Amino acid sequence: MNNKTVIAVVAVSALTILLCVFLVMSQSSDDGLPEGDDYLYVMYTDPLSNVNVVDVYESHMDGRSATPLEQRYRTSVGPDGINSKWVFDKNGLGPFNSFYAAINLTKESSVYENDDSAERRLSDSVGEVAYILNPDDLGSTLSGHRFDKELYNVMLVIPTVYWSSDRITQSETVGNLEAGKQYNILYMSSCPSYSLSGGKEIAGMKAYAHSASYNAGEADFSTNVYPYLCIGVYESYITDSNDVVGSGLLVSQSGRAVSHNKTVDEFKGYADALTPAGTKKLESDYQLWNYYQWTLCKIMSYTVMGSKNSQVMVGLGYSYDNESPAVSGSTDTVGFFGNAKATESESGIITTEAGRVSSKLFIENGWGSLNEFLGDSFVEGYEEDFQRLHAGNRLGGETMIESRNQPYTGGIWANVSEYKGISSTETKPSIWDMPYSTEKSAHPDDPTYPGDAMNGGDSGVYSIVVGGNWDHRHNNGAAFACAGYPIDYTADYRGARLAYLLGDLTTTSN
Repeated sequence: MNNKTVIAVVAVSALTILLCVFLVMSQSSDDGLPEGDDYLYVMYTDPLSNVNVVDVYESHMDGRSATPLEQRYRTSVGPDGINSKWVFDKNGLGPFNSFYAAINLTKESSVYENDDSAERRLSDSVGEVAYILNPDDLGSTLSGHRFDKELYNVMLVIPTVYWSSDRITQSETVGNLEAGKQYNILYMSSCPSYSLSGGKEIAGMKAYAHSASYNAGEADFSTNVYPYLCIGVYESYITDSNDVVGSGLLVSQSGRAVSHNKTVDEFKGYADALTPAGTKKLESDYQLWNYYQWTLCKIMSYTVMGSKNSQVMVGLGYSYDNESPAVSGSTDTVGFFGNAKATESESGIITTEAGRVSSKLFIENGWGSLNEFLGDSFVEGYEEDFQRLHAGNRLGGETMIESRNQPYTGGIWANVSEYKGISSTETKPSIWDMPYSTEKSAHPDDPTYPGDAMNGGDSGVYSIVVGGNWDHRHNNGAAFACAGYPIDYTADYRGARLAYLLGDLTTTSN
């Protein structure tokens, strides 16, 4: 048997194919948005700590049947080590069927006349996708039109992803998996349920990041599922009176001196000032990215890297000896992962050295530049080793400082002093990869560890920021999380990233 093809790996010894039995997509094929094949990714991690990615496999639908699971582990260690199978195609589609898009920011049609005369937008409506972008040049559409950047949000668009977790005993040696050993498994799919040969079904997968609740104090992962989640490619900028779309909007645009030194509620307010939603009278379908959306971005990154150590696998990021955040857009031409050739700081200094250039893995500066607030989440400390994570997914208008209705997730956040390395993470699917223990040092040069430090508080209520900032050195990465400062704390090194739930709601019963 080819050691890169898995015939008997996932939970049962007789698995040969997987069939997607329930597909939720409410966007039709005539809306101009690219469509990909249904897929299943399977990530294996170590059974004790859930920090070491052991192997990654993929199956996709070929007609009405699924291909056998094929190994997609990293090919080597370092910036060139991501498997070459992880690419974007000529239609702009990449891993997880994701694509880059420019989304209309205003309904004032006259300001779009020049763009429309060069290439007609897919939609004239505010909040809808105008163009599919060239993943290798985010200043250009697929056909080569260079659009007016100030009129759009540039975002990574991710069709609905469902996931669940499990623990198995491996039945045979294949790839990096050894017979008789236990592994944690994370299933990630475009479908909520799969039928296996022989009648076995993987069910109960949920769209944690694509779901929204409409009631305070609740997290709803089943009844309100959106077909697309859009994540800001760039750290956010707050528009002012000189911007054509008006002032006070939180946007994701290239070439901006990104905004910082605001409270989490101030950033939330600027996000709510964007496109009004027609559903449930919410203030906005836009929001600060929340805990579940950040988790999905990490999951996507780990799957592609075959590792949790983003600094080893992609680059140090904008994280060494810098004095201010990076101006957005320096990674526009590096593809979906890589490092900028040069990065300009807010102070105008242009640098080219390792640790002083922006990195990109799906999104720019996922580590380094600014610590980014997570909306609708906080950590509440009661006593040592009992830090409770609260995280919601309610759209629109809910404040964090004055009103904290976000539900308890059932997860205990690691209570540690700052700058310790993550040594174990949660395997419960809704809070998968939440750090719950640490050790004295990180593993910055070891691809089998996150390489990212984190910290937590003691007693009190703490906001959550992620990624690490412009001078955190190895205490940066896709997994970095800090919950060690009061919820109303502001700083020059704290910023925001935008998220947007797009499309008609779909109700599921999983």
